[in-house]
Amino acid sequence: MNGALEAEIISPENEGPKAHSRVEKARVLGLFGTVLALLTMVAAFGFGFMAFFSTTLASAALLWVVWPQIFSPQFTAWLFGSEQVSFWKLFLIFLALGTIVRLFRPIAKGR
Repeated sequence: MNGALEAEIISPENEGPKAHSRVEKARVLGLFGTVLALLTMVAAFGFGFMAFFSTTLASAALLWVVWPQIFSPQFTAWLFGSEQVSFWKLFLIFLALGTIVRLFRPIAKGR
C-alpha cells in the first residue's frame, strides 16, 4: 500500500442502520419520581454546602450559642443593631475573615 491512504465513498443506500435510535418503553417518572429527584438534588446541594463551609458554619454556630453568655445585650445592640446576634451575620463575618486569612497566608509563610 506504500503508506498512502485511500478514501472510501459509501453510497446512501449502503449506509446501514439509521443514525437515530428510539428508546422503547420509556416511562415518565411521575410525581413521586420527580419529588425524589428534587430531594436528591437538594441533598447533594446541602452536602456540598456543608463540605465547603463546614468550618465557617461550625465557628459561627459556636459563637452564636456562646455570645449571650459573654457579651451584654447593650453591647450586642450597639455592635449589630439588635439585642440578639443573628447567625447569618456571624456566618458572613467568619466567611470574610476566612477569605482574608487565606489571601494573606502565603505572605506570612514567606512564599
